Amino acid sequence: MLAPEEKRKLATKPYLSVTNRFADGSDSPREFLERCLAEITALEPKIGAFVHLNIEAARTAADQASARWRQRQPRSKIDGMPVGIKDIIETADMPTEQGSPLFVGWRSERDAASVVALREAGAVIVGKTVTTEFAATEPRGTRNPHDLRRTPGGSSSGSAAAAACGMVPAALGTQGLSSIVRPASYCGCVGFKPSLGAINRGGSLDTVDHSVHGALGASLGDVWIVLREIADRAGGDPGFAGLRGPSRPPPARMPARLAVLETEGWRQAAPQAKSAFTRAVEDIGKTGVTILHAADCGPVAKIESAIANAMAMVTAINAWDMRWPLNSYRDATLRR
Repeated sequence: MLAPEEKRKLATKPYLSVTNRFADGSDSPREFLERCLAEITALEPKIGAFVHLNIEAARTAADQASARWRQRQPRSKIDGMPVGIKDIIETADMPTEQGSPLFVGWRSERDAASVVALREAGAVIVGKTVTTEFAATEPRGTRNPHDLRRTPGGSSSGSAAAAACGMVPAALGTQGLSSIVRPASYCGCVGFKPSLGAINRGGSLDTVDHSVHGALGASLGDVWIVLREIADRAGGDPGFAGLRGPSRPPPARMPARLAVLETEGWRQAAPQAKSAFTRAVEDIGKTGVTILHAADCGPVAKIESAIANAMAMVTAINAWDMRWPLNSYRDATLRR
């Protein structure tokens, strides 16, 4: 585990909450970036959230953003925001290794649609965050920042770990099977997985058809605005309407009811996990929220029945989608 003095450093760094200080010069994107880089210097050797860093270019971009804020002409709400890019998403200035030894040093020499949009919005691309191999199941060494003995979750491992400990306020992730929401929950940051096709996936080497682009970050506001700024510039996938909703997150409000779904994973969960989850549900119920269970709510029971085989179905879809590129990689390796 991290030493006590290091654990005190583990805090997210929301960006939108400090931009009001940029215009008067009491803070700046460059100073914000330097605070993030200090966390990277201190924590990256133990956590391993990044596979590549481009610090010189990041500082240059942050200086340019600082000048725009001083002139009260920012390109967007995220102008100057330090961002990590999951290493399954192409970047022109850094390799895209896909978490695989087969692609060490490989460069496509182009930016993915989402990366182009981020640069146009003024975001500062700090580096490429670790992904499991081909955004699948093989881990690549990132550790959970809160306990180095534990997994950060995958496949957006590095993005979650980096956002959770203040290395960046936001990072891109992809999800075909809980690859955003799982690492976000493991590391204690916000994970926003939008609907299928909401964010343009052009230039993402995640080969699963039902995968989506999303974001992991320090706050709901940060990830919401990051995805909104991307969608406004790059749209959604071809044939999809793209991200919908207001430009800013709506005000928080207490839900009247919440449903608890005991999916296939519930039977496999450890007793400690079940106990902790049950306590959390009970605490929510004490606030006045009605908790619905399958045992006493017909619609919830129908939902549980409808998704009972979801894991097997999605696993089969993933295996089918990934069969073609993985076979090609294998054949290319054999020809070497």
